[in-house]
Amino acid sequence: MPFLLRWWERTIVLGQYKKRRLDNGLCLIGVENPALHSFGCDVRVHAGPRFEPRRHAGLTHFLEHMIVQGSAGFPSSHAITRAVEDLGGVIDASSHPESLELYLGVHRKHWARGLEILTDVLLHPLFEAEEVEQEKRIVAQEIAEYRDERQRNISASELAYSLMFKEQVDELGTRGNRNTLEGFDRELVQSHYERFFIPENMVVSLAGAFDFDEACGTLAGSLSAMKAGRDVPRVLRGEVVRHRARAFYRVTEKMPMVDVELSYHGCGPGSARFGAVMAAAQILGGGMSSRLFARVREERGLVYDIWSFPVGYSDTGSINLSLSVDSRNLVEALDATLEVVENLRREGVTADELERYKESVRCGMEILCDRPQGLADWLSWQELLLRPERLMTPEEFVSRQEAITEEGLNEVIEDVFAADNANLAVVGPFGPGEEKKLARLFPAEVAMTAGQ
Repeated sequence: MPFLLRWWERTIVLGQYKKRRLDNGLCLIGVENPALHSFGCDVRVHAGPRFEPRRHAGLTHFLEHMIVQGSAGFPSSHAITRAVEDLGGVIDASSHPESLELYLGVHRKHWARGLEILTDVLLHPLFEAEEVEQEKRIVAQEIAEYRDERQRNISASELAYSLMFKEQVDELGTRGNRNTLEGFDRELVQSHYERFFIPENMVVSLAGAFDFDEACGTLAGSLSAMKAGRDVPRVLRGEVVRHRARAFYRVTEKMPMVDVELSYHGCGPGSARFGAVMAAAQILGGGMSSRLFARVREERGLVYDIWSFPVGYSDTGSINLSLSVDSRNLVEALDATLEVVENLRREGVTADELERYKESVRCGMEILCDRPQGLADWLSWQELLLRPERLMTPEEFVSRQEAITEEGLNEVIEDVFAADNANLAVVGPFGPGEEKKLARLFPAEVAMTAGQ
């Protein structure tokens, strides 16, 4: 037992949370709650489009698909999902600009068996050449959802991302296109997996009804086989944060509605201002009682949907406003949205709005602690993106948000929602007349594309 004793001695208890690091550098985080009937495990890998050269655009998204297509013990996607579903559970993978996530949730009495299945999927993916070709056909259909008849990207959120962080708007987005997809083969997928799935570049977070000590013993016996010592991949540099308004307009008849993404440079979750950014996004458009939803949708009926949300990466972030609107209401809807934003910036939040936000945080974080998937996710993203000396618990997050003052929040709002900090992406079936009116409403440099 000397190995177990060594990593036991490195255990850090964070209130009710425990954190251990295996000898190969893999971080294990967990919180036990025997009152629940469920168990969740979130495996997060520091990978994604922010690490990809253009020739490999979409490779992490493709790896997300392939990681659950078969392993040594479960040689097909059906075998994997059948094994998990027989435990009353679910297994799923997702990819984001700066992470690839694999999540497993099962009934608490099956948590040990669930971990056996998950570790086999993690450690022994098959990446069969025939399956790679099959999955390419499936992903090609997914990509087609975000392309028009000229194969142009029509994802407003992807276009907005490159509008904010790149000199030219990138058509490739997070999924790549048919040309980059065609270049993927078994060897490339395997090398991408081997580059990113290393212990120093991953976090395993567990939550719910289980025994953390026993789970660590199980994971130490399997995941300690992952070899340490390889270089940890870094986010590709070259992304820029500018202080001039930019806009991008794309007319396409493929979409029945117009998608609008109005985005503002913010800050990363490691910043002391990120809590205020989260509060601002919630008050502005985080729910059906928010300013944007109440005034643009409910009072004036201009949009089908409208909301705002914060986005955080390891080194930067943003507040994004998303609208889905009929082209006949496009100009008026953007005008109303900008008016709400400007009113918030000019007048600031009210004491009542701030208190209602704080109560929603108090309740929301308590509810989060009842959901193993949400809690595991909360822990893993902090560790992966920030590598903090000490994780922020839900209780500590609540305390920090309760400490936000009207004055401090309004200072952040004034900075973030400045006109020269804004970016606008509009995609859908609108005409040149609407584009001219939008340009008058939103004076900005019109960005060009980087091509295919």
